[in-house]
Amino acid sequence: MSNHKTKPLLYSGFQVTEGQTAVCQRIEKAFFTEIYSLSNGKYLYLFTDISMDEVIKNNKFEIFPVSVNETEYPAIILPDNISFKIADIKNKLTQLSGFDSVAGMKKLKAELYNDVINPLLNPEKYKKFKVSIPNGILLYGPPGCGKTFIIKKLAEELSYNFIEIKHSDVASPYIHGSVSKIAKLFEMARLKAPCILFIDEIDGLVPKREELSSSDNHKQEEINEFLMHLNKAGEESQLLVVGATNRPDLIDTAILRSGRMDKRIYIKAPDLEARRDLFKLYLLGRPHSANIDFEKLAIATDNYVSSDIELIVMEAAREAVKKDMEEITESLLLGSISNTTPSISQEVLLYYEKFKSLERA
Repeated sequence: MSNHKTKPLLYSGFQVTEGQTAVCQRIEKAFFTEIYSLSNGKYLYLFTDISMDEVIKNNKFEIFPVSVNETEYPAIILPDNISFKIADIKNKLTQLSGFDSVAGMKKLKAELYNDVINPLLNPEKYKKFKVSIPNGILLYGPPGCGKTFIIKKLAEELSYNFIEIKHSDVASPYIHGSVSKIAKLFEMARLKAPCILFIDEIDGLVPKREELSSSDNHKQEEINEFLMHLNKAGEESQLLVVGATNRPDLIDTAILRSGRMDKRIYIKAPDLEARRDLFKLYLLGRPHSANIDFEKLAIATDNYVSSDIELIVMEAAREAVKKDMEEITESLLLGSISNTTPSISQEVLLYYEKFKSLERA
């Protein structure tokens, strides 16, 4: 609720920037935020309950300090008065979201930006040059490598709604029951558009038809129903369908044809930077030494996934309690690493690399 009873922090004529921009008047105060009209026709948002130290570095706004009576307040300038979005703006200033909250994986994020985000956000530009806009994406890779997490962050980056299901969610004991559930699922996703429909373990929903038995006619119907909705998902309703699997070889090849899930992305084990940040994440809130060499820990855990690193930190914490230590030390963590093995073997890596080299069906 707006409140104009308190005196504005900034006076009329206050110079906001070194240029010609000056405050005209305060037009609103709500949620500890003062909104001022400016001489250049834009609006200044002054946040009185946030310090500059609380502002994250990788937020979506150009933020600068405004000094009032020796106190610095974070401020941003926007072209419009969108006071109804103050809470959302504050969250973006102080909380990591989208790809900013994904540690490492720079190559993957760049690929998603170039091949997915930019085409979806600038469709006319891509259509002009007859560059296809993604209709569906298949993520594949070993378990525990963050396929679900990265797609949730993709939805945040796009400002899309997000629906997540597993193939078991559309299972039905009745004949044609699953077909009806698939149709309703796509209908719900279209109503929430723009939306990402994420199907985990998609190999269970659309297995290879040539390997189905004669008694699996209902499964053939389900695959056909899914294909029908997938074909028109993106063009008609701003719906991006994303599937994830640990077994890409079990998926019906028709799903991977052009215009369907022809964009395939290999989600590898966390890279060096990500592993380093995962150790920091799992040590957060636990007493630990200030001299831990996180780079050393990351180098020692090649091919370890997130759950592996979480286990390493947990075991080190147990050992610290057992030995009545004051904190978790680097030596405890290195000892825990030496007692564990990575979830991903070389054989598993070769399996995914082999699928990566296959041509589209």
